[in-house]
Amino acid sequence: MNDIHDMTEAMKAEFLAAFRAQFGYGEMTATANDDAAAMLKAAAWAWRASREAVVVELPSFDGYKDHIVRELQAAFSGAIEAQGLKVAQ
Repeated sequence: MNDIHDMTEAMKAEFLAAFRAQFGYGEMTATANDDAAAMLKAAAWAWRASREAVVVELPSFDGYKDHIVRELQAAFSGAIEAQGLKVAQ
């Protein structure tokens, strides 16, 4: 679960872009170098841990009809979770 391959595509793309910007190499280099691979794995673990620590609370949607509230909550929850974040229950 500490691997970039366990990330959603959006999360993986964002992580790799940030990793490349900071360290100047990405997944291809890490596959050929054990030290680079270890660094990539450690960074992926930290990235995921930072994302899992964030819990987003959805608004109440007061005044909306129940079926609209359910649709909004489902859409917002899906978008939030696709970024690797949690939605408060």
